[in-house]
Amino acid sequence: MSERKLLWSDEFEGPAGSGVNSNFWNFDLGDGTSAGIPGWGNQEREWYLAEQAALSGSSELVITAERNTSTTDYPAYYGEPAEWLSAKLTTKAKVEVLYGLIEARVKIPTGAGTWPAFWLLGSDISSNAWPNCGEIDIMETKGSEPYTVHGTAHGPGYSGGDGIVNTKTVSSRLGSGYHIYALDWTKNKMVWSIDGKAYHVVTPSIVGNHTYVFNKPMFMILNVAAGGWFAGDIDPDLNSAQMTVDYIRYYSINGQGRVTGSSSAIAAGKP
Repeated sequence: MSERKLLWSDEFEGPAGSGVNSNFWNFDLGDGTSAGIPGWGNQEREWYLAEQAALSGSSELVITAERNTSTTDYPAYYGEPAEWLSAKLTTKAKVEVLYGLIEARVKIPTGAGTWPAFWLLGSDISSNAWPNCGEIDIMETKGSEPYTVHGTAHGPGYSGGDGIVNTKTVSSRLGSGYHIYALDWTKNKMVWSIDGKAYHVVTPSIVGNHTYVFNKPMFMILNVAAGGWFAGDIDPDLNSAQMTVDYIRYYSINGQGRVTGSSSAIAAGKP
């Protein structure tokens, strides 16, 4: 039997309408153009704002994606105001994890064209550009497939549409309630699960002749995108959608797992 020890968590406690814990979270803002990746590299249709993420007052984070009603604000890369407003949060340089069990209890948004995700990127991304830094999508879904979760590993030679992916289809709509999305991560092995049921495994042998780039610290990301190559067309009748996150918890398993980053973030997230 494996021994689990809670090392860090965010329970999203705070008054309704307040912001997330700045010890833990940064915001990616805009449409990606300022970072040189317009449409965030995926032809996405949203503009990210910090105010689209707020605490519920009931120990939850709520990311609200909503249609942009302005005809002048947030001019996106395609030459018109962004169609949607949403939020993208990252723990880069604040909370970085290596091995262990990472889980988030999430109620995903509903509606065709929504693209919620909980994922990791290699902490060396600033000096080791994507996909060489590695990306682990613990959970991503598309609104047009409301019963199916995707788990994917991206790295050099297996990125984008060529990522190493598997899916799990459940009996009820994912957006109808909370589910626990998790990654059990050890050296040379990653196992994805939903509600404790594993559905995807990636090891160096599965990567084959390509380089396995997941034995290093990574940081966490939460976001809700709209449209793009993965999610597809947005329902023209959809005006808003919310992703609600009850918690993120990170455990060591049999002594494997460690948190690095800023000392204030590590201290604030200890149980």
